[in-house]
This record gives sequence, structure tokens and C-alpha cells, in this order.
Amino acid sequence: MKRIILPFLLLLSFSAFSQQMRKPTSKTTPVQQPQRVSKSALETQFVCTYGEGGTPDLLCMDMQRSFSSSADASGATKKILSVLGLAPNFVMVPCPNIDNCAAVTLNDGFRYIVYDQDFMQQISNTASNDWTSISILAHEIGHHLQGHTLRRTDNEESRKMELEADRFSGFVLQKLGATLNDSQAAMNALGHPEDDRYSSHPAKWKRLNAIKEGWNDAAGVNNAPTSTPEPERTERIDVASLDVEISDAVSMDYHDVIQSDDFPTLADSWSAGYNYKAAVYDYDHWYVFMRESFGGWQAYRRREEFPKDEISELWDEKNSIITSLDYFDGEWNLTMTSFDDKFIQQRWTTNSEFPKDKIKESWEEDYYITEAAYGDGKWAIIFNKTGNYEPFTNQMYGQYDEFPKDKIKEYWDKDWFITTLKYLNGQWLLVMTEYEDRNSSNYMQRWNKTADFPMDKLIKNDNEDLKLDCVTHGDGAWVTVMSKWR
Repeated sequence: MKRIILPFLLLLSFSAFSQQMRKPTSKTTPVQQPQRVSKSALETQFVCTYGEGGTPDLLCMDMQRSFSSSADASGATKKILSVLGLAPNFVMVPCPNIDNCAAVTLNDGFRYIVYDQDFMQQISNTASNDWTSISILAHEIGHHLQGHTLRRTDNEESRKMELEADRFSGFVLQKLGATLNDSQAAMNALGHPEDDRYSSHPAKWKRLNAIKEGWNDAAGVNNAPTSTPEPERTERIDVASLDVEISDAVSMDYHDVIQSDDFPTLADSWSAGYNYKAAVYDYDHWYVFMRESFGGWQAYRRREEFPKDEISELWDEKNSIITSLDYFDGEWNLTMTSFDDKFIQQRWTTNSEFPKDKIKESWEEDYYITEAAYGDGKWAIIFNKTGNYEPFTNQMYGQYDEFPKDKIKEYWDKDWFITTLKYLNGQWLLVMTEYEDRNSSNYMQRWNKTADFPMDKLIKNDNEDLKLDCVTHGDGAWVTVMSKWR
């Protein structure tokens, strides 16, 4: 995972730390403070961090660990532990420039929660939610209480422990009166790739689900699968291929999903052998879907005006064609891809009204719809000419107020396949195509419709060798279409 800035500080104010020990009162049992261990003797035993940022510096620990925490910090710790009927026995230690919060044990026998004060302040500013600090603090306390800071682990075991601490955090926050959204607010501020194969921390969607499970446990709610409600499926789906449980599939072979508040850098994914297939921009957040073995050279452009000049320029470069076009966040988003130096004829049209006449005219000239977008008050339709690379023989399109599952089934039964499925201008646009070389005996296609981000379905389908055709979000639903040659 990337090192991310999260929000923490809410009801707690970690800015007030004193070099003087707090004097105990008759109502307060003080946490025993660590005695000074010589610098040569001081060693870090185990560390569990909230994110994949820095870890506490040993010198900082040696200098700062005798500091007492603020009254608010101590109060927050007591509040969390009161859920379990426990007394606090953690030492709060500020360490600058680690960009993280961590549960730490040293060889002096004490348990510490170490934090970067600037990091916490930035967390508070980012999340705009008063529960974020308690959420992170509960997570780190969960590491200590579950014995995670008493043993060394590899990345796989570390990911498991992070989910256990996340679940503990969700449980505690529900008991303290937080909503599920409140409980997930700090984690939602994370922005990192969803592939955690080489990471010490799990993918964000797994961590959000662990928090949800803990929250549900505390609320007495049965934990449902990650995506609820269950996705709709048509009869076309091969039930025999659905034997593998979602939990059995934890990574993807053919896809990479990148999430970010700003449009992400694609260079790392390109270098790993993936190409841009589709994107969704929703609630000020980007979701970019990359696919392996999808074309060769690729170029991406974002423009406020329709990118007709860029299209003309890139058509001439490496015989690339338009493979993705969207209008997000006030800009046209264009991706063009080359396919093994094949020359594929392509055309586009734009119009303020849906261009039915232009579509009919293009069909008569053997040009078929391969992409569509709507934005800035205009429709944009992309056509490819039939040929050896894409041997189209027939095509239909329709615009629907409700998700067109019956229409999809009708045309699947005719051995036609989804070419484009998007939620545009308040309606579902469906394009289905008949191919010369495809039928139900040699080709299969599947769609999934979920209320939540469909990471589990992407992983499951990827593990069954299906590859992404299109993805869209609209009318309160995520829809993915994936296919493979049999």
C-alpha cells in the first residue's frame, strides 16, 4: 500500500503533551511510566502500523517515551477500553515525521501507541469526521489486546492481523455509538491499489469489510457477503462455473484496479503489463480498471473540449484507435490503443441529440458502435469498421430507464454479445453485437450488478479467466461485463 495521510484527532487533542508526569488523584489510577533504559539496551521488539507509512524511530522512542499523554488522549483510551471492562495500560508517545500511527513493544516490557502529531492533524483535516481518531486509536489498541505486537510475522500473517484489528475497531466504535459510515471514515481516506499480494497491509476493500463485520457483530447483525444485495444474474450464467467461493480468490491475474481522489498515474500498471480498459469517476473518486493483454501501445488524454484534434493525431500514431471515451469531472477522457500494428478503420460522431440517423448510416457502411459517451450537452459515438480483427455482422442498441436484463437475455439467446453497456444521461445504453466468429459454444459473457464496489466479483471472475469488457456506475448500482473464449 502507498503511504497515505489519514485523519485522527477529533474528540482527542494530541497537541497537548507535557514533559511532567500527570499527578494521580484519588479517582485515577495512573499508567505506570517506563523507566529509562540505556540507549544501547533499548530495542524495538514488534511494530504494527495503521498504514504502510514510516515506523517509529528508535531514537525518538528513547527521547519521547517518558512523556505523558494529554488528558483527552487518556480519556479516549479509557473510553475505548470501557467497552471491554479493561483499564488502560498503554503509553502514548509522539514521534514526528513517521506519517503513521503504530502499536509498538520495546524490550522494556511496556506497550506503546506511537503517533506523528502532524499526521494526526492532517487526518483530522482530511476526514472531517469526529470519529476518525478513535477509530485509529481503537485499531492500534486492538493490535495490543490481540497479541499482535508479541511476535514476528510475514506479510500474509500481517495482513490477517490488520483485518483483526480493523474488525476490533468497528466493534468498539459501534458500542460507543458511531454509525457504520463513522466507523469507516478513516479507512475511506486511504487511497491505494487493491492488489495486496506484496503488501504487509490488506487492500482497502478488505479492511472496510472487516470494520463492517466488527460493527455488525456489535450491533447483533448477521454479516452478509461483501456486496449486498446479491447481484442479479440472468439464466445465461454458467452455474457450474460458480462453485468457487469468493473467499477462495484473493488476487487477480488479468486485472489491476487503481483508486484515487485525483486521476492516478498509470505508469506502474502499464509497466506491469496492464492497459487502461475503463474508468468510473463517482463521488469525487476515481476507479481505473486496467487489463492485461489488451492491445499494445497506449495513450491517454484529458481535455475540456471534445478531443477531435488528439483523435486525428493519435489515429496516425502506431495505428491506434479509440478504446475508451468518457466525460468525467468536466473533462473528456480519451484512451487510444494500438493492436499489433493492425489497421482498424474508425469514425466518430457528436450531436446534442442521440444520433440515430448517423448510427443507421454507419451500419449501412459496415461501421459498428464500439464506444459511447455523453457530456457537456452532447453525445459522442465511436464506430469501428468490420474486418478480420472484429468481424461484426449485426448490431442493436437501446436506451432504457431500468437495467435491461431481459433485453440482454433475449439477445444472448440469439448468440449476440454486449459491446457497450453504460449509464449515460439518466438512462442505460445497451449495445449488443453479432459476430461472425462467436457463439455460445465458444464464447461466454457474464454481467454482475451490485450495490457496492464490485471488487469481490472482479476477483472471482478474474480467477475464472474472464476479462473485463465494460464497467459503469449509475442509478445506484455498479455493473461489470466480463467474458472469455471457451
